[in-house]
Amino acid sequence: MRTKNFQKASDLFDQIIPDKLKQKTFIHNNIFNNWKQIVGEDISEIIQPYNLKFLRYKITEATLTLEVNEMLVHQAELLENQIIQRINFFFGINAVIRLKFKKKIF
Repeated sequence: MRTKNFQKASDLFDQIIPDKLKQKTFIHNNIFNNWKQIVGEDISEIIQPYNLKFLRYKITEATLTLEVNEMLVHQAELLENQIIQRINFFFGINAVIRLKFKKKIF
């Protein structure tokens, strides 16, 4: 019995998955995996990424929901512009344009 040339599944996924989805996944994974490096240790101690939502047909200008201790929400809101700037500087594009804060109750 002769075997045919088989392709790796990862090669097939690269052909099937659109580039926009790959870029969204790249941004999402980097924000969640490199949060401390992106925003700095001081901010990462009190604020954690919770959810990232893109508009349907855009790979930029996402809304990032951040989880923060309920007692530090006002302090986190003061850091909003700084956080957005650091994220966008990290990626070199306007990956995130809006933040939402979710209160974390201990």
